[in-house]
Amino acid sequence: MGNTSYLATTVANCNFDEGKARLRLYHVLLVLGVTFVLTIGCSNEKSYIVYDDDNLLYMVTVEEAVPEVLVNGIEGISPQASADGKSLSFVTNKSSQRLVGMWKGGSKITWYEHPEFGSYIFSPSPFNSSGYVFSGLNTSYLDIYSSKQTRNITKFRSMDFEPSVSPDEKALVFTSDRISNSDIYTNERPLSDRQAIENIKEWNFTERGINYNTYRDHNIDIFTSDIDGSNTIRLTSARALDYQPDWSSDGHWIVFSSLRHNNSEIFKIRTDGTDLERLTNNKYNDDQPSWSPETNLIAFVSDRSGSKNIYVMDAMGKNQIQITSSLSGLSSPTWIKCKKGIFKKVGTTCPQVQSK
Repeated sequence: MGNTSYLATTVANCNFDEGKARLRLYHVLLVLGVTFVLTIGCSNEKSYIVYDDDNLLYMVTVEEAVPEVLVNGIEGISPQASADGKSLSFVTNKSSQRLVGMWKGGSKITWYEHPEFGSYIFSPSPFNSSGYVFSGLNTSYLDIYSSKQTRNITKFRSMDFEPSVSPDEKALVFTSDRISNSDIYTNERPLSDRQAIENIKEWNFTERGINYNTYRDHNIDIFTSDIDGSNTIRLTSARALDYQPDWSSDGHWIVFSSLRHNNSEIFKIRTDGTDLERLTNNKYNDDQPSWSPETNLIAFVSDRSGSKNIYVMDAMGKNQIQITSSLSGLSSPTWIKCKKGIFKKVGTTCPQVQSK
């Protein structure tokens, strides 16, 4: 009887120990599984091109050109990323005013209001990881503002717009129609033509910002300044519209669009104003250039396919490749750098997307 009881106790203990061992094995496998998923999910960071079709934001890679709607179909236009691709800002309409959306990793979008500008807020550009600079209409002129301090960065009696922040966040590049005392303009047209042109409205506002009438004689150029608006330097001075500047992530170059040759073409120039180089040269309109975070590629918009689509080229203007095939017209390519993770959920630092 004693031996039987001892044997039963021993068997029970063995079953209990086996159960504990199995439980430990489950725990180990669970930990290994989670570690594997997170390890795989947190790897493979890629650069994605974000753009809009005047309604929704999309993202696509150069390697797999299959567009996906950004952040569950949130409406937005004019996306612009920081030089390192780690943050993104864009604008969207809500009744009579506009909201600025900010992404800083993960699926969360933070929204900001600027009721003092109503619908006249344009081109937000990420700055200082949690803020942005933008152009806003105050009285009769567009100035550049900081979202953190809600104050003018530029205060010149001119239209200052399309700001892009340098990688070290110490400087700005922007478009302006300001005229300095050293500017000399020649009257190339007959007097009657000049008088007629002066009666043409110089500019008008669109949903994306300011749209200049290129028949007017006024110059529009690219300027740089310190982040507080001081130490303003004119970077370009051609008798044409130079616009849409974007700072490279290595801090050495600025790429921009220009109407120097009647149609829009893309140029790059060093931040000290030297080594101006034309990157596109054709009869079509190429504009809205944007540097990749690695500074080896430039995304841009071209109508060479019959409608505006997204293209990429290398930093020398070579190997121009069409990325999208839209018939509706696309705009504002910019680059973000993030990780989609497993099933686009586990380990992701990208905005959560849905298939187009």
